[in-house]
Amino acid sequence: MNFKKKNIVYIIIISLAIFSIGGCVYYNTFYNARKNFNAAEKVRKKSQYKNVIINVSSYKKAIEKSLKVIENYPNSKWYDDALYVLGVSYYYTGKYGSAERRFREILANYQDSKYADEAELYLAKTKLALQEEDEAMKIFEEIFKSKMKKAIKSQAALALGTYYNENTNFTMAQKYFLAVRDSLGSKEEKKIAQNFIADNYYNMLRFSEAISAYLQILGMKPTKGDIYHAYYQSAVCSFKIMRIKDGMEYLQKLISDENYFDSLGSLELLQGNGYEIDNDTDQAVIVYKNITEHETNKKKAGEAYYRLGLIYQFDYDDLNKAKEYYDKTVELARSSDFGRDALERSSDIGKIKTFARSTQIDSTTTQDVIDDAAYTQYQLAELYWFNLNKPDSAIVEMQYLVDSFPTALSAPEGMIALSQMYRDYKNDTTVADSILKNLLVKYPHSDFVAEALEALDWKGTPADTGYAEWYLERAENFLVDKNNIDSARANYQYIVDNFPDSKYYLQARFSLIWLTEQYESPGDSSVYYAYQSFIDSFPNTYLAQEAQKRINYVPARQNNHGSDTLLANAGDTLNDEFPGQHQDSTQQDTSTYIDPLVAVYIGPDGKKIPNFPYDPIETKDTFIYPTEAYRSAWEGDLYFQILLDFSGEVVDYVLKIRSGIDAIDNEASKTVGSMTFDPSRIPPQLQSSWFVYKFKVRKPEELR
Repeated sequence: MNFKKKNIVYIIIISLAIFSIGGCVYYNTFYNARKNFNAAEKVRKKSQYKNVIINVSSYKKAIEKSLKVIENYPNSKWYDDALYVLGVSYYYTGKYGSAERRFREILANYQDSKYADEAELYLAKTKLALQEEDEAMKIFEEIFKSKMKKAIKSQAALALGTYYNENTNFTMAQKYFLAVRDSLGSKEEKKIAQNFIADNYYNMLRFSEAISAYLQILGMKPTKGDIYHAYYQSAVCSFKIMRIKDGMEYLQKLISDENYFDSLGSLELLQGNGYEIDNDTDQAVIVYKNITEHETNKKKAGEAYYRLGLIYQFDYDDLNKAKEYYDKTVELARSSDFGRDALERSSDIGKIKTFARSTQIDSTTTQDVIDDAAYTQYQLAELYWFNLNKPDSAIVEMQYLVDSFPTALSAPEGMIALSQMYRDYKNDTTVADSILKNLLVKYPHSDFVAEALEALDWKGTPADTGYAEWYLERAENFLVDKNNIDSARANYQYIVDNFPDSKYYLQARFSLIWLTEQYESPGDSSVYYAYQSFIDSFPNTYLAQEAQKRINYVPARQNNHGSDTLLANAGDTLNDEFPGQHQDSTQQDTSTYIDPLVAVYIGPDGKKIPNFPYDPIETKDTFIYPTEAYRSAWEGDLYFQILLDFSGEVVDYVLKIRSGIDAIDNEASKTVGSMTFDPSRIPPQLQSSWFVYKFKVRKPEELR
């Protein structure tokens, strides 16, 4: 071999060696990526229909290795393999944007790839994960209608069915679940679909079909959980269509199976419910009492006590025993829905003693005492009617109010309520109308006359006259329609002179001042003082607030030298946080006034004080919305001035803007007085200073 030929051979050998080494490096890189990917997929697929396990570590290693293939060997025959591994690994590690890009790359550049169909399926899943539901469903639907493999179409159908289920379109969902069960799915997928089918029949109130569907699950290699769900739901459905015997048999299969002894409490609760539906109340009581004796789960035992309370309240009419069971419910399961209801029912029953008849009326009894007793009686009747479901008792107590307290403010309202009770519960319109007609005779000037006329369909007849609301409407008609100020004033004045107890009294008084301001202003301060007198006489009312807006100012505080201190203008802006220092002005001006919400920021020494914008770190007496204020259902903001010592504890306070309800104001004051704030948040120059603190009062959920 000559020298030239020898060199050529060496070059070929070296080139082949280099190619072989490069190929080994490439193959090994992808082999390791695929190895990690397959390991992660094996774990996921094994658990995919139970508690799905994602081996994030292996998926991340697959991403790392696959990226090297993508970046260094873009023209390799395994490029689409690497893209697929990357996309799926990104998907299961939550990097949905990256996953979408890889699946789209496969579909755009490798349409003939063996991974194309699965890439399209994963693209839809990725869109769903990105909350792009419309596009995801469109892709799933295209897959479902395509000629792809059954395994892929089955997953698309399950996704579509689940989506429609979540949107409560059960009829549409059934189409896809039936397709999975009847033709597309694996054995496990068919069973999953069958569970959905059965539950959807239940959701659509098709209980007979639901029972058949649940029992079909028993022939599909069911797990312990599948069997429990099938029999339990079959019992529920049977009770819904009054097939009590069948339902009890389904339950008995579970109750007698030692595999479900840990669920005995739930099964017996349903069994007791079945007896109640079958009107076998005594047997239901036996079952519930048995639960309370052996059940270790507090919530289930609490629910049994709750069911007993309901039976003793509504079936046995034994309120004392019912209260006893409700109290045991609260003791065991206070935070549950039925525990909260039990607490309310126990409280309602307890109120009977509070509202019990105790006032003896004689010639020495004052009208205030009569009004209070009548109102208490009204509350008792309402309690029986609305809360305790004892309409007969409610009628008796409301009748007692009407008969025993004829001079009380609540008497005409009681007649309205009594009439409605006869109309709704007794279905006796004759007695109901008779009560209303009697109201018109006995209380012709009551605010409830309008309501009685409405119920009798007498509005606009000659009987429709003589009460405060009628005069108010006349005044407004004269003012608005006829621009007759004198007649409007005469009607407002008539209300003020003749209806001091009417709910329209304040409106009439306010309107008289407003009329003077708008149409007959004397040009002096008399209107201002009229509004001020109104505010002083009826503080903490809506119309007092309106009057305050009309004058916009209140008198300034005097300083220690007896001179008026010029205070901040109502238009001043106060910082949300602490101002740099107190403002103090000594200019005298006896005619200067400021809005109450600004006056709040004037401390006891006449200086401006800042907001305290932080929450307390400790409150010893937590605010509890007082039951005495339930009727008002008031909520809003109270404004306090508080004095803090060096430790951040409230050592003095003044309630500046009130709710107008003593029970709320007192409870809030007790709470604010027990507060301690973080002293480190108070600037040194403001240590031991007064601050403004806004206390929010929100009514409890049951009043919303």
